[in-house]
Amino acid sequence: MSAVVFRVDGTTVQQRKQAAYKLEYAVRPRGGRDVVYAGRGMPTGYKSQDLRPRFTLYTDLEGRQPLCVVARPVTGRAGGDRVLLVIDPQGATLGAVHMPTKREWWRQRHEIRLPRGDRLSGRVGTIPSWIMFALLSPLWLVVNLMLAVSQGGLDDMYWSLPKRTAWRPRPGGTSGLSPLKFYGLTERYKVRTHRLDLRVAYAQAVLHHQVSPK
Repeated sequence: MSAVVFRVDGTTVQQRKQAAYKLEYAVRPRGGRDVVYAGRGMPTGYKSQDLRPRFTLYTDLEGRQPLCVVARPVTGRAGGDRVLLVIDPQGATLGAVHMPTKREWWRQRHEIRLPRGDRLSGRVGTIPSWIMFALLSPLWLVVNLMLAVSQGGLDDMYWSLPKRTAWRPRPGGTSGLSPLKFYGLTERYKVRTHRLDLRVAYAQAVLHHQVSPK
């Protein structure tokens, strides 16, 4: 079973100067895999009146090797502005990402829907991570109070709500290995590529990174 661990980072000034497109993020996998770049808009020469582009994933800064386009369909799809399609360079739909609603202020839900009908859903903060948070909260409170006293203020408190997210098949799928998982402590993602297309995982990770509380 193949798995890829990666993280979504910002970009350097030098990279933004070199890029032939408006560079936003860099997806950095482990294990010697190539860095993938997220740039605003669509690749040169790619046009569609039915799509409003969010960003494109590239394997180069020159913009000659797009992996996929992430775009919102203009009309005709349930979910409205929340739905973003992941489309390969030939125009085939690899999947659809459903973004959280504005009303989801707690445990936001991120969802991937695949062309064959499978649905992967993940909520920010898994149940085990919330249990661990509740158990350790008194300890963290003491640590932060001690730091506040020693530093003379509360400017740098070491406190964060659980952010771990596990995308599991729905309905069901409460046990077993998740096709995609985000680890809040290390800010890394892990995708099992035999269960989820790597391009869809990268697209979901960038979108998740954009809206997740920092």
